[in-house]
Amino acid sequence: MQTTRHPYPSSHDRARPSLFDVHPFRLASLVLAGSLLCGATGAGCARVNGGDSPGTGGSGYGWIGGSGGGPGGKFAADSGLGDTVSCNGGDACMCPPFRLAVVGKPGKWGANSGGDPDTALQDWLNSNSAGTAQVDNFTARTKLTPEFLARYNVIILAGLADDSNNGPWWTFSADEVAAFSAWVQNGGGVISLSGYTGNGGEIAPVNQLIQFSGITYNQDTVSGTCSDAQTCSCTESNTVSDWNRTDPAIAQLVSGMTLVGFRSGRGIVAPSDSHVAATAEGTRPVLVGKAVGAGRVIVYSDEWVTYTSQWTGAGLPGVNDPNCAGHLPQEKYQMAQFWYNLIRWAQPSATCFMIVGPVIIG
Repeated sequence: MQTTRHPYPSSHDRARPSLFDVHPFRLASLVLAGSLLCGATGAGCARVNGGDSPGTGGSGYGWIGGSGGGPGGKFAADSGLGDTVSCNGGDACMCPPFRLAVVGKPGKWGANSGGDPDTALQDWLNSNSAGTAQVDNFTARTKLTPEFLARYNVIILAGLADDSNNGPWWTFSADEVAAFSAWVQNGGGVISLSGYTGNGGEIAPVNQLIQFSGITYNQDTVSGTCSDAQTCSCTESNTVSDWNRTDPAIAQLVSGMTLVGFRSGRGIVAPSDSHVAATAEGTRPVLVGKAVGAGRVIVYSDEWVTYTSQWTGAGLPGVNDPNCAGHLPQEKYQMAQFWYNLIRWAQPSATCFMIVGPVIIG
């Protein structure tokens, strides 16, 4: 979203040229082992072809978010070694793929305007889940029927417009709003984003869908704060660094977090029964979660966490600058951890959702 509060040029400026081509997305150090729903009582997920015992911390494998190696534990296998993840409870153990939908248009003004796709999360999930997680993208206006919603465990709300920067903004019928609310309250998880444009009209469609939770966006701009000038300059972003570590209800949302990039987005109206997981510019909420019925709602102020440059550094003007060594997104930001936390909190029933890698904390 456009802002003049940054000490470096706004990458949402449409006149800014693309300085680098984006390199192919890669996240070699992390492998998503999957989002599995293990339905059998006492059944766990285990490496199929043997090897290290669950919970022993053997090379290349790890228990993440589990409580040990006993029944019901969760084991992540490194698919790069040809292993798969399965349930060990026999025919009664069901492990269907975890399904996530991204609804809305992608952002247009990343750190490398016009050359910074917002597909890093989707690429990561689809390419590194050993076939156990599936992400679908719906960039055209899609009717939110009960049948459509029932296909998904988590829905991410992106730019809800024909053009995420210019509109026109989508509107949803009363039936769609009711269906979406019912889907969440029956166990669905929603993650909403904002900051796709300087036009305040962007909040109308997303507020239509999430207002049942009591959390909404307003048109105020939140630009974030810069916790480290060198990092902010090299990453083309301010940062979120103030995490609420005192509220047990949102412990999963802040686990393992230090920094993520934040450019500018919308202010969040957080009711008293919601949980503010992160703030910026002092006490302004930028990440808010709330349980509604059997489901979960997560509202985030910005869309900067979707861009590939903020995962890999690809396309950033300073990517090859020696002065930026140690200050690039892949070195300073916990993007994989951030999205792991959001997905796990939004859908706690995905008990086998795992990521192998020492930087991911369950």
